[in-house]
Amino acid sequence: MNKPAVLAAILLAVPSLLGGSPLPGRQDAAAGPSPSLYLMADIQVEVAKAPVYEAALKALIAALKEAAFPVVFDTYATDDSRYYVVYGLEKGYGSVEGLQRAWRNAALRIGPEKFQTLHARMTAAELGRVLRFWTFRPDISFLPSPERLKPAEYGYYTWDYVWLIPGQEAAFEDLNREWAALSAARGSRDPFMTYQGGYGNEEPVYVWFEYGKSAADYALTEEAFWKSLGDDGAALSKRTRALIRKQETKTGRYRPDLSYAPAK
Repeated sequence: MNKPAVLAAILLAVPSLLGGSPLPGRQDAAAGPSPSLYLMADIQVEVAKAPVYEAALKALIAALKEAAFPVVFDTYATDDSRYYVVYGLEKGYGSVEGLQRAWRNAALRIGPEKFQTLHARMTAAELGRVLRFWTFRPDISFLPSPERLKPAEYGYYTWDYVWLIPGQEAAFEDLNREWAALSAARGSRDPFMTYQGGYGNEEPVYVWFEYGKSAADYALTEEAFWKSLGDDGAALSKRTRALIRKQETKTGRYRPDLSYAPAK
């Protein structure tokens, strides 16, 4: 298996940034006391071919199980036909070499011809894919304890990507700390997790990762949150927006059926 083919496989099956993820392992990444690095494949799929793509990914996962692939990955599906496949990199960028080696070994166990066939089934449904690195930043996140929701209740996710005016990173991070302090003072029980974009991203970029039981639950909670912040929240929002040159929001769901963990 040559290096380009292995890298292509990583882009297709990447396992949890934001958070956890961006991004993100999943939400349990928020429990970590220090920054954590994640590798995320942002894969855009033709809407009409989403079922075909998912069937192909499930077939790859089945083959990975038989090959005893040792690396965990988590998959999220956004509401605009994107798939975020995320790996946690326990040893930072140094984990990438081990990840490539794990894919090479899996391809050999599965068989190069079968592996390439699985790979081709997935790429046939894709419009594009980008590999991105994200760092979870607990120091500029809001991580209440206890949270309003238990992990089993998480059913809806939002990713708010914010591209800053260059040079405003320090000011933006200070404002995140103000958001966390104000959220705590007003008794918020829903976290926001902040990830900082690295290689593969248009920088400087950050993402706020949040979740709720459902879209309706998230909307109601957001309304209550902003009401509780009042004029202080409005003023802080204005200061924050002044640092942002572009913003994009994605919504979606965690897909355990398209995620992978080796047998224990």
